[in-house]
Amino acid sequence: MQLLFDHLVHFLDRAPAEATEKFRQAGFHAVAGGRHEAWGTWNSLSYFGLSYVEFLAIEAGELAAQSDNLLIRQLVQDRELGEGLGQVALRTQQMDEWARKLIEKELIVHGPVVGSRKREDGSLLSWRMLFFEDPKSQLRPPFLIEWQQSDEERVEDLRKRGIARAHPNQTSDLRSVGYAVLDLEDAVNTWKRWLDCLVSGIWMDERLGARCQALELSGQRLVLCQPITEGLASQALAARGQRPFCASFTGESEGSNELFGATYIRSKQ
Repeated sequence: MQLLFDHLVHFLDRAPAEATEKFRQAGFHAVAGGRHEAWGTWNSLSYFGLSYVEFLAIEAGELAAQSDNLLIRQLVQDRELGEGLGQVALRTQQMDEWARKLIEKELIVHGPVVGSRKREDGSLLSWRMLFFEDPKSQLRPPFLIEWQQSDEERVEDLRKRGIARAHPNQTSDLRSVGYAVLDLEDAVNTWKRWLDCLVSGIWMDERLGARCQALELSGQRLVLCQPITEGLASQALAARGQRPFCASFTGESEGSNELFGATYIRSKQ
């Protein structure tokens, strides 16, 4: 069963519009998302094909604190760690089959949960989410998402609404997301046990100061990074624990931007 990288969730402790403006200043196209009225949260978005970065923040604290959605629970709990990358979502069109498979692996499954968001124009966007927990691991799994629309319908809808457009800095693809981990071999084996994904060989990333190994997701990668020397990975692990901490993009320009506890890296194709 295929899993595709869907989106990266950047937890904020401010209005999402602030992140939208900062991302635009860095040359990315970013737009207001809308409100998750049942969860007390709101967001803004930046698309790269069908993959995107979601800037997610609490709007109604009391409502968010009462949510039974595990992503919103994490957003509330992680406020004490400060802003930064919190989660990734993997896209599937086989949500119910994945639920059964994860249960067979003796994982604790929550959902599928129906989600929705009211757009700025008042229209409603709907999806299903599947969360799971692993009692044998300290690592936090990703969550799965299944959109109400097909990929083709979403592409057309995003284009018509002006949500997905070319980025002024000529970035084209979200290539990978980096995760800080304490033990690379344990982390890789755990993710393989969860999702049966293919993995790359191990390499040393001097910039991140880490031993790295990638989980392959149909052209995109989740890169697990165990700090070896002082660098971005060790700083992220010390500040926010075993979580995503950076994203890499390809395009026609190079550079990096530090934004609200996360690092966004651009490199030429």
